[in-house]
Amino acid sequence: MLIMAIVINEKNARYILAGYNSMSEIEKQQFELVKYLKFFKNYLLILAVSYIVIGVILFEMFDNANIGIIFSVLYPFFGFFLLIYKSLNYYRSSSKTNVLVLVAGTAIIIAIITAISIGLSNPTIKLNDNKLFISGPYGKTINIDDILSVEKISTPIQTKKISGFQMGNVRKGKFELPDDEIVTIISTSDKKYLMIFTKSSKYIIDFDSVLQAKINEKLKKQ
Repeated sequence: MLIMAIVINEKNARYILAGYNSMSEIEKQQFELVKYLKFFKNYLLILAVSYIVIGVILFEMFDNANIGIIFSVLYPFFGFFLLIYKSLNYYRSSSKTNVLVLVAGTAIIIAIITAISIGLSNPTIKLNDNKLFISGPYGKTINIDDILSVEKISTPIQTKKISGFQMGNVRKGKFELPDDEIVTIISTSDKKYLMIFTKSSKYIIDFDSVLQAKINEKLKKQ
C-alpha cells in the first residue's frame, strides 16, 4: 500500500492505475486525474499507517494469534472495498452502479465474517449411547463399534491442510501429517490432543480426559 501510494503519479497512471488504464483517450482527458491521485495516494497512506498502528496495538493487548489473523484479513479487505466505492464518484458511475457495488461488497464482507466465525467456533463433542458426535461443518459421527482405541498426544502436530478450515491454532478438516498420513482434525487448541483410531481412519480432537475415560469404558464392554 505504501509503495503504491509513493510510486504512482500522473505519468505512470495510464499503465498501473486500474480503471484509468482501460479508458479511451477521450475518457482520460475528461477524467480528473490530478484530483483523484491526491485522494488515492492519501487514502492508501492512511490505510497503510492505520493498519500498522492498529495491528501493533492489537498485538500488545491480546495474546491471541487469531485476532491478528482476522484483523490482517478483514481490515485491508474492508479498506480496499471502501476505496473502490469512493473511487466510483471520480469515474462518474451511475447511482445504480454505486448501490450494486455497495451491496455486493457488504455481502462479501458478511460472508467472510460468517465463515470465520463458524470456523473458529468451538465444536460440541458428545458421547451418546454408542456414538461419538462432533458438531460443526467438519464434524463427524463415529460409531463406538468402529473405534479401536484412543490415545493422548502431548506434543503439537505439524500438519498440511488438504481441505477444510485453518486459522492460527484452529484446524478443522482433512490434514496431512509429517509421515504423509491423512487424518481428520477438529481442534481449536495447540496443546494436547486426543487421537481416535477407527477401523478406517484416524481423528484428532482437543484432549478431554473425561471423554477419553468414557470411550475406554465403552470399549471394554465390547
